[in-house]
Amino acid sequence: MPFTILSDNNVKSILSSLSKEEVLDLADILQTTLTQHSTPSEFPHQPHRAVVTRDQQTTLFMPATTPSHSGVKIVGISPPGAPNAPPKPGLQASLTLCDSEGRAVGVLNAAEMTAFRTALGSMLLYRQRRQTGNVVVFGAGAQARWHVRLALLLRGDEIRRVTVVNRSRLRADELVAWLRAAGGVPAHVALEVFDEREAEREALRERVQEAHVLFTAVPSATPLFPAEWLMSDKVRARGRYIAAIGSYRLDMQELDPELLREMAAPSGLFQEVVWKGKVAVDSAEACLVEAGELVKAGIGREGMLEVGRVAEMRAGGSPQEGLDEWLADGFVVYKSVGVGAMDIAIGSQLLELAGEKGVGVRLEDF
Repeated sequence: MPFTILSDNNVKSILSSLSKEEVLDLADILQTTLTQHSTPSEFPHQPHRAVVTRDQQTTLFMPATTPSHSGVKIVGISPPGAPNAPPKPGLQASLTLCDSEGRAVGVLNAAEMTAFRTALGSMLLYRQRRQTGNVVVFGAGAQARWHVRLALLLRGDEIRRVTVVNRSRLRADELVAWLRAAGGVPAHVALEVFDEREAEREALRERVQEAHVLFTAVPSATPLFPAEWLMSDKVRARGRYIAAIGSYRLDMQELDPELLREMAAPSGLFQEVVWKGKVAVDSAEACLVEAGELVKAGIGREGMLEVGRVAEMRAGGSPQEGLDEWLADGFVVYKSVGVGAMDIAIGSQLLELAGEKGVGVRLEDF
């Protein structure tokens, strides 16, 4: 069996050339993986991740298995640089994969893949939404870029405006320029930028309230907007989808815990638009120890609904009253901190696509 090596440029080449049909196929594979991951029988097969900090450099070791592959992703997170120094890469990562018998089948630079698979996870529920005219994205890094790019690829005909909100106007402008240069932005879609430090607060409030979809991709220690922006009678009755993927530690929070507490309350303000007070998550187990806003809001396992369970419930013989309506038109919050099985599923598919597209280095005698 050949061993495949994919560089960062190889991975970017494969991902940038994906068609809508290929993205949908990958989304189905990711959905199946998360459904498998949500079954109790999978728990013994998923090792715990390890975190090591040395000289302010943090390294994550993320092992995982699926029925067809096993592997480990190593992630390096650098500390912030000096205020006027050139920005450091936000994330360095590599993924090593083995087949079900333990034979090594490939290694790939996983930085771009991580941003892609995270955004693809957000698309699993987003593609169920009925309204997606106004999109707001907080952040201007790789995660924000892939969320916008996949949303435009999957629902571009229906999107009218994408607003990028970021502390650095320069980075936000660079993201918009990249999106236009890469293509795939329909002529009717307005791409606009808000600088958080300069924009009038009321103008930003209006954009958030008008949004059908919000993608938050900022490792923030404080909420990106206050809960009260979405709690008035008129605003909270409007269905919206929020995918919060930027915060990944207990000391981080992109969403206001007050908003989440009110959503989860059985007799709270959102009881008419939130199905059984649930917050959708990629993994309840992971979110309990890594999702700062959920923990601060006091949302336990009973308040979380894993995306893998959503697909299983919709396909089951006993329909869940109100579930489909909530997914299409209700107020849905999806929180993701990432799980290793997502990396294994998408990484193994990238190795297959590399063979089909003639990308990367293949060793026959590894």
